[in-house]
Amino acid sequence: MTEKSIPLPSLESIRSKTSKIKRVGDRKFERDDSGCIFDELSSDVVRGLLWVDKSGSEYVVVWFFDLPGHAYISFCKKGDTHYTDIPLYYPDDHWLDGLSYMVLGRDRLYISTSRRYIQVLDLSGPQGFFKDITEGKPFPMLSRYQSWDSSIAVTTSGEVLLVESDPCQRNCFRVYKKNLNVKDPDSASNTVREVYSLDGEALLLDLGFTVPANDTLGIEPDSIYFTRHYRPCQCSPCDLDICVFNLVTKSLKRFPGLDDMNLMDARWFLPGN
Repeated sequence: MTEKSIPLPSLESIRSKTSKIKRVGDRKFERDDSGCIFDELSSDVVRGLLWVDKSGSEYVVVWFFDLPGHAYISFCKKGDTHYTDIPLYYPDDHWLDGLSYMVLGRDRLYISTSRRYIQVLDLSGPQGFFKDITEGKPFPMLSRYQSWDSSIAVTTSGEVLLVESDPCQRNCFRVYKKNLNVKDPDSASNTVREVYSLDGEALLLDLGFTVPANDTLGIEPDSIYFTRHYRPCQCSPCDLDICVFNLVTKSLKRFPGLDDMNLMDARWFLPGN
């Protein structure tokens, strides 16, 4: 842990060929996107992710305005003097339109689009650089339970998981991996295969990553640690529910003692060395 602050560029510092942002009040912003003006923007609807290395010397920030129709993610790394836009709208490839969920790990940004296609962006390189390493061929993560809440996670080996939870009972999860036997994923209604363990790892769903199980730290294998089932864009806040779900036994363990703290939000995390 470190008490060092991280100086970030101002939100209006974005470099873009098609749009610009200007501050119009203490917490208000206006975006001009090729002549289309969006003036309902404020710091209250900014959502983002932060990755910091163990030493605190390197970091990546990704953020967006969480409003219907938002068409950009913006990011910067240590040393950048401004944010760079990543478009969420592709006129020639509607599979990549929109944002449902994202996971940030060092120089990799994993995006689940509105149609549940997975796009992986490489953010390494000089300022303003990003590259789609799915090479324009994103893979849909589609299950039979389209009505369930969904998010994505990334394993220690870099494999993307689809994680679904029952929006009604709130006590069950399903986890899927990409089904390599699907010959035409673009026309298939089910492109994943369900898995019933995490291969001895544990999933910190709040962060979107699996970690090795660790008896010393109390990290149980094949378990999903979460505080909210679902953290999507444009969704009303859900009740805080600090739990561990065991994928093998299908059992749920809650921590009701934390209710007395009247927390507005909470997330599981791993302490640094």
